[in-house]
Amino acid sequence: MAGDAIFRHSALVTIQLFLCDLQPGAERHLPGLLARLDSAERDRASRFMFDRDRLGYAAAHALLRHALDQIAGERRPWRFTADAYGKPSLDPPFDSIHFNLSHADGLVAVAVSRRGEIGVDVESALREPDESTFSSLILAPEELAELDGCADRANRLLRIWVAKEALAKAIGLGLSLPVNQIILRGEAPQLIALPEPHGPTSAWSLHSERYGAHWLALATRHGEARPAERIMMTIEQLLNRPA
Repeated sequence: MAGDAIFRHSALVTIQLFLCDLQPGAERHLPGLLARLDSAERDRASRFMFDRDRLGYAAAHALLRHALDQIAGERRPWRFTADAYGKPSLDPPFDSIHFNLSHADGLVAVAVSRRGEIGVDVESALREPDESTFSSLILAPEELAELDGCADRANRLLRIWVAKEALAKAIGLGLSLPVNQIILRGEAPQLIALPEPHGPTSAWSLHSERYGAHWLALATRHGEARPAERIMMTIEQLLNRPA
């Protein structure tokens, strides 16, 4: 069956955002999460040094598979291909489905769209950013000037960071993109400039928000970055198990 034909939501042109909170004790579900992955993903998970990172990775990839199953209306053995920068995509005939995933400190996020490239990033709002690193590597001069008048510098830096990371992931270059050439402005960061040849800025939409104890950002090309649908679930629901 052709890839487009199996998807229930044939008009999926806006973003669906799947979120899963990893509550204390979630480590007991790691075997079930790993069982949802393919052999390459399980091998990657085994290489993480810390259990919390292994759990986040496994939960993110299990949530991605769940999201794709929900969109397709059936459980399928999804297969992925990674490009030279490590950005994954679905093998044909499903490569018109764009997705991205992120996990940090107990929150897992998966964004799915059929309109175009998409990036998602989450970061703990409790993190203390290193201002010297931000100043030298991440912020543009215009952003540094705007930061000087900000009362809550830590949260401002984190919001800028998740927004830039989401954009870099949507573009597909990750941290190989010179993020200090991405220029954001305003309390809710809006895109002012991008490094060549990734513009024009008018082709991109950016959304960032505080989500509980995290900052979350979405970026997409040729569409509205604010998610049209949010699906929030527990790890037990993800594994279809009682709490």
